[in-house]
Amino acid sequence: MEKIGLDALSFLIKENKDKRVLITFHSIGDTDSVASAVSLSKYFTNARVATPDIITANASRILKRMGFEALGIGNNFDPDAELAVLTDVNNFEDCGEFRFQLEGFRGKIIVIDHHSPKEIQKENALVFNDESYNSAASIVFALLKKLDQKLEENTAMLLLAGIISDSADLRNSTPSTFTQIGELLGIAHVEYPEVLEKMEHVADAAARAKTMTDITSAKVDLVEGLLYVHGKAHAHANIAADAAINIGADVALFTAEDAKEVSFSARLRAPLDRRLDIHLGRIMKSLGSVINGNGGGHPCAAGAYGPLSTNADEFEKRFLDEIIKRAKGKMIR
Repeated sequence: MEKIGLDALSFLIKENKDKRVLITFHSIGDTDSVASAVSLSKYFTNARVATPDIITANASRILKRMGFEALGIGNNFDPDAELAVLTDVNNFEDCGEFRFQLEGFRGKIIVIDHHSPKEIQKENALVFNDESYNSAASIVFALLKKLDQKLEENTAMLLLAGIISDSADLRNSTPSTFTQIGELLGIAHVEYPEVLEKMEHVADAAARAKTMTDITSAKVDLVEGLLYVHGKAHAHANIAADAAINIGADVALFTAEDAKEVSFSARLRAPLDRRLDIHLGRIMKSLGSVINGNGGGHPCAAGAYGPLSTNADEFEKRFLDEIIKRAKGKMIR
């Protein structure tokens, strides 16, 4: 792999503008990764966005609200692409089903990410990885500006959603983050509350009642100085896990089952991911085999799913073991 700066990145993107391009991201793509990929795809003449498996419900909902409902995100790797671009991920292992295709890909691979750099053992991989950006969407906006790409209003809104969603309520922001937010608000001709309204999801009363029941019946443990909330969810484990973090949990893990599948949603209070060197996406990916399924996601928000299994208890035990291993002796009680 070769590490590159923003100038080299913009040159490479411009050079490949009319090539056949595949843009993808990490397993279980979140709002930042999806917003980055879709926004960047607008620059190319012939680009296709594909997910290794699924995108989150939030990402799907925001795409539609921002006016991208006609955009098809496929789940097939394009082996005939001349260029592959990875957004919001810095290795192939977190790309789920696309890992082996990327390892054997003969065209150029460009990586655009903002997490701790990882070494990619591939000569044709060019990596822009800058932790000074709070999100991949922030990098993509800087890149598109450098390319003099005129943004449509809904693309600006989508980039805003990516930046805001990865900012942990702006706690992970830098001065440049606020500058970019201001610029994008101007391009989109909206006020900040309008963006938040587009991003907000309020479930119906019955669903909220179920989530309240999930939270009040959850188990609460103090583990290595961390407040750990875990339990079963009636329908949407991710909503229960988000709610647990919002009311004070450090770590949350909820499971939900339907007629065919068991799913887990894990959440971590930012910035504990950096403080404790925890990446929930990697933990969930490594534990996917426990339930004969798959897992992945972001450092502070991740999931795993598989066929109905009797190994749910084993999954949770091993998840907690991983958290304890990283938190041991590091938290102030």
